[in-house]
Amino acid sequence: MDGLTLTKAVNIIKERYTGVQVTKINVTEDSVTIGLFAKDRKSLHIRVTGGSPALFTSDTQEGVPDQFLDRLSGGKITDVGGRRYDRLFWLDIVKRRPSGKLETHKLVFELIGKMSNAVLLNEGGNIIWMFAKNNADPDRSFSVGDRYASPRLNKRDTLEKYASNNFSDLLGFYPVTVKHAEIYLAKGYSFAETATLINESLTDDVFHVDSQGRVIPFKPYEDGETITLDDLKGRVHKPAAKRDDSIRLRLTRLFEKQAEKYLVLKDKLKEEYAEAETYPKVRAKADLLKANLHILKNAKGKTELTNYTESGIETVVYDVPEFFDANKEVNRLYGRADKLERSVALVKSRMGEVDNIIDSALEQLYFIEISAKEDDLRELALEMKKSEPKQKKQIKEKQFIKMEIGGGTAYIGRNSVSNHRLVFQFANPEDMWFHAQKLPSAHLIFRKSGNATPDEIEQCAAIVAGMSKAKNNLKVTVDYTQKKNVKKPKNTPPGFVIYHRFRSVDVAPVHIDEKTD
Repeated sequence: MDGLTLTKAVNIIKERYTGVQVTKINVTEDSVTIGLFAKDRKSLHIRVTGGSPALFTSDTQEGVPDQFLDRLSGGKITDVGGRRYDRLFWLDIVKRRPSGKLETHKLVFELIGKMSNAVLLNEGGNIIWMFAKNNADPDRSFSVGDRYASPRLNKRDTLEKYASNNFSDLLGFYPVTVKHAEIYLAKGYSFAETATLINESLTDDVFHVDSQGRVIPFKPYEDGETITLDDLKGRVHKPAAKRDDSIRLRLTRLFEKQAEKYLVLKDKLKEEYAEAETYPKVRAKADLLKANLHILKNAKGKTELTNYTESGIETVVYDVPEFFDANKEVNRLYGRADKLERSVALVKSRMGEVDNIIDSALEQLYFIEISAKEDDLRELALEMKKSEPKQKKQIKEKQFIKMEIGGGTAYIGRNSVSNHRLVFQFANPEDMWFHAQKLPSAHLIFRKSGNATPDEIEQCAAIVAGMSKAKNNLKVTVDYTQKKNVKKPKNTPPGFVIYHRFRSVDVAPVHIDEKTD
């Protein structure tokens, strides 16, 4: 959506929805949707990424709730503004907190091509939530916690103030609108007359469709179809089915590519580890040469050396090359042996990390495969875009499967995002965590006052086994440990965890009804 069309849409929305209450705000993999308690029962749909950014109204509200944006539900839109002619607009939303204090937030949308984004600002103007990581202005600091600054304008001339008589130099124009403006010039209108006509068109409430089916905010010289803001969805909105298919395919390709990448890396690390384990042989060779320096001093070609071993003394034939410096070679071999010995632990640790990444990718693929609900895929796609929260969020238990087991309660994740929230935003450090060993499975948190009994541990493990990729096996190995031993490295996908201190139990899978509450 170009700057002129967005300016007109913002003007209409300002007139129509200022003072209206927000019912809830949802997000999809590419959009923010705002439910409104308005007479027309419309929702605002702002497509941020995933194609041409756009703003339009809709009869239904798509997406899933975003827990951070929930704070705006029930608030009132007190102002709708925008940078005139540009692809930037905002909503001021005021809500009274339980304490009685009025809290104001600004929801800003930068619909600037592939760098589009949406951010939420607090009363101090600081960014407290971001839809994506895109930054339309690389010269500004733009992340959660920063004070918000608008992206720089790429043009200075506007319909009201211009030094050029070229519409392509004016803010808000793009090739289609430039083309239609130039038709007016070709038909005898002056530049000033055309600029005034277009500028005045931005204050009415209709849009126009040219002969090619493209929406523009002013009347084409050769006329065309007239539509309203409520008709824009059919002109700029992608069919939902195709978009949802693309989510599944995109996520599948992403994690397949990640798994393939790290499988190749794992093979390389295996070779490095095998070489690192040769350090005793390298050191033994250095010991041999050091013990025979007096023989090697003037030796050439095949030379017999004395090798001192635990089993006794033996003779070894060593081929001495020309210009051989025995002392230098001894130092090189000792240095090489030390380096290889140090790398054993490092490579082994890195192999463990790579194994975790591969397991995580396979687990994501498993949940994508079994996800029948489009909202599950949307949640995963959205969670992938988010930066790590600085503070632990309060998560309600209703989004997990809940079961009473023995003297405690088990909470089970329904998908990758649910697993992530269960472990890192809901669980307490002393809770018990369960997961199938080296297999995609649900995560289970067992909460109890006191230690879990062997029977409780076995029941929890059996449930996890029944919600794993090996659910049809006779026995499944399940790992368990306290939640405080489970970590999530930065910049890893939802559901990814690492843990080193744990115990395991072999159990027969138990299948439960996921509707259990």
